[in-house]
Amino acid sequence: MSAKKLVVSTYLQYILIAIGALLLFTFLRQIGGVLLTFLLAAVLAYVLNPLVRRLEAWRVPRVVAVLGVFVALVAAVLVALLLLIIPAVSQVQALIQNPEVLTDGVARLSDWTRELPYVGERIEAVDQTAITQFVQSNAPSAGQVFNGALGFIGGVFGVFGTILNLLLMLIVSIYLLLDRERISAAALRTVPATIRDQSVELFHAVEGTLVKYLKAQLLLCAIMGAIGWAIAYFTFGSYALLIGLWVGVTEIIPVLGAFLGAVPAVLIALFSGGLDAGILVALLFLLAQQLEGNVLVPRIMGSSVGVHPLWVLFATLAATALYGIVGAVFAVPIVAIIAAVLRYLRGTLLFERWQKAPVMEVATEGDPKVAASGASGEEPASLRSAARGEG
Repeated sequence: MSAKKLVVSTYLQYILIAIGALLLFTFLRQIGGVLLTFLLAAVLAYVLNPLVRRLEAWRVPRVVAVLGVFVALVAAVLVALLLLIIPAVSQVQALIQNPEVLTDGVARLSDWTRELPYVGERIEAVDQTAITQFVQSNAPSAGQVFNGALGFIGGVFGVFGTILNLLLMLIVSIYLLLDRERISAAALRTVPATIRDQSVELFHAVEGTLVKYLKAQLLLCAIMGAIGWAIAYFTFGSYALLIGLWVGVTEIIPVLGAFLGAVPAVLIALFSGGLDAGILVALLFLLAQQLEGNVLVPRIMGSSVGVHPLWVLFATLAATALYGIVGAVFAVPIVAIIAAVLRYLRGTLLFERWQKAPVMEVATEGDPKVAASGASGEEPASLRSAARGEG
């Protein structure tokens, strides 16, 4: 004889759902790094999936197509390292090994500040002994040096962790592309049959929006990197490749990227060419930012995000406050995905009318309608329904 069935009341179900949602949210916050790795892998798989489909249309087996696409990707990254990163690193080393540029720039700026009416007198009043005493009083202690060494060791291990996460991202993205059909079928089986077709349409809408945004962002980074290289090359000449690469990378960060990309170029021009060169480079980058904001972004990005710039700014600042630079990078793609979901749901969902209005209008004694009905000897319908407790 089997035991009787137990019925779980709806109130207890609501409580269990709320507790489960809270526990799920706490768990997701604890594994944020793992989720970020899988998110990057999914984005990479989305970007490379059209190439895999193109190869499959040419009757190339899916395994060969996926492996070929990733081999081409790794080769492209290696070529970029050889052509861009290594010369940029050599330029940084040249800047470190030849500090005369910095010292000459500091001396030039110091001479310029001495010529100012009030500031120059203050600078002349500061003698070498005072500077030496200030440096000695603010010298780091042994404990601070030890903490700095520990921080450097932790940074080294952080580099190895980053490399490991990149390898895991590649492995997960390869797995997603190889078993895309089975993963999609398994995910669809978890969706109720009533909304299965709409879920597929929503997935394709989000995928299209994400791919469109990524293509536009990469093109914008390439154009702004080329503009940064041209400004550095035709003004102070040296370290142009390094400046262009830096400007292209920082363009990924919305709002703040344009400012961060211009800072090194302005400083190098200031130290190497003086105040006039620094002002010239700053003005050229300001013009480049105006070109980006008024011409390039509207034409290239277009409607890939589909939200007001103020929402993008709010999302960027909020994500930066919560997750730092990583949050700033992923703020706009997440906003684009949310906007795509809301646009699809707005065109798909139909809300049933409420049988009873949530807010009803009740006439008072001073209302002219009440006076008119009182003169006719009738009680207003709104007062009668309110007295009976009807909607």
